[in-house]
Amino acid sequence: MALPVLRSVLPVLLSATVIVASGAAPAAASPAPDPVLATLMPVPAGQLTVTAVDAAPLGVIAGTASVQVTNPDGTVSTVSTPQRWARVPRLGWVRQPLALPDGATSGVVDGLTNAIEAAGRVTVDGVSRAVRWSASGLSSTLIGDAATGVTAVGPHGPWGVATDTAQLPASGYAELVTRDGTRTLLAGTPELDAGYRRTVGSIGGPATALVWVTDGVGMGTTARPVLWVSGATQRLPVVSSYFLRSACVSPVLADGSVVSSGYTIDGGTVALVMVRHVGGVPGTNVELSRATAAGQPVAGLACTSGFKPDNLAADGGIAGFVTDAEGTRAAYWNAANERTLVPLAAGERSAKGVAVANGGRMVIQAEAEDGSVRLSLWHNGLLRSLTTPDGWSVSSVVELTDHRLLVANVRDASGAVRPAVWEL
Repeated sequence: MALPVLRSVLPVLLSATVIVASGAAPAAASPAPDPVLATLMPVPAGQLTVTAVDAAPLGVIAGTASVQVTNPDGTVSTVSTPQRWARVPRLGWVRQPLALPDGATSGVVDGLTNAIEAAGRVTVDGVSRAVRWSASGLSSTLIGDAATGVTAVGPHGPWGVATDTAQLPASGYAELVTRDGTRTLLAGTPELDAGYRRTVGSIGGPATALVWVTDGVGMGTTARPVLWVSGATQRLPVVSSYFLRSACVSPVLADGSVVSSGYTIDGGTVALVMVRHVGGVPGTNVELSRATAAGQPVAGLACTSGFKPDNLAADGGIAGFVTDAEGTRAAYWNAANERTLVPLAAGERSAKGVAVANGGRMVIQAEAEDGSVRLSLWHNGLLRSLTTPDGWSVSSVVELTDHRLLVANVRDASGAVRPAVWEL
């Protein structure tokens, strides 16, 4: 849709939550609810890769469109443009390209505030700069120095700004930037200063953030998650390294609650754990699973490389998986840490919970015997199939909102990627 038309419908973006949430909930009495077919989002002409990264509670989606172009000298480069989508009455889903600041040649979105303000990075004079857009999407503000980008967005701000690892791989700082420009450097505690680079992973509120701290070189590189609350810090028990698989950490909530899974090293003993941390800093670790020997049951969170996980709901529900002698199955933990295992459906060889929302709703991503990927919504013991349009398959799940909107990225046989939405 052309930008002038979008300007005329922008006032209704803020009412998108009414549209998304107006449908009645699926009838729990039906043993086999009807499948829900995804809707493909409109994309710019000629774009090969269009990827959604976040969805606001109002039902607005943000992402990036990327296309490869051949330069005059014959080299090939990628040009990216920031995008936003909203469902508008009588028009359906409409797309809005976000305005680039003066001098910028491309832009990438990382996340949205609850007020649908996108943020990410733009390229100016060949260098990335952290940026946030207005709620209208028609103006933007640079909020970082050269070689920075926004890596996390708070519900109402602040914005997590960190150095661009592609441009400064061996060093870097991270800070929280508020709407009025106040900057809080994330440094000065033993946990934050235990590495040479810090990146904001998620923000739960004005004074709560999750920070990844990187140290070491080559195969000795490690990344450790640190919880930051009002200047105090607490390192979470898991670690990512070359020799141990990557740790997975949920988004941090405003009260400092966070869930992590992966390997931990305690007194020389290596264990595979899943831990809920509550109470902020210092807080308390509640172990949900621990395995120290082969063959033991393992529980964990599912993290897709390059995308932020959506595995901890505001009401404390957790989406994850359990691997034991019967295979890998999706699992749900409620706020009281009571676990429910979801049996594999016919034709499935493994499944994991990959997104969660309030009220015990979980999206399950399953691998079928033929290698295909299936999505379903689990709620109150019932599964509802989530299907894609013909010719498209699920590439990555982005988010399940509390207003029953599931956002994912899908791929066709040519390799083209675009966002898709299920209204549940």
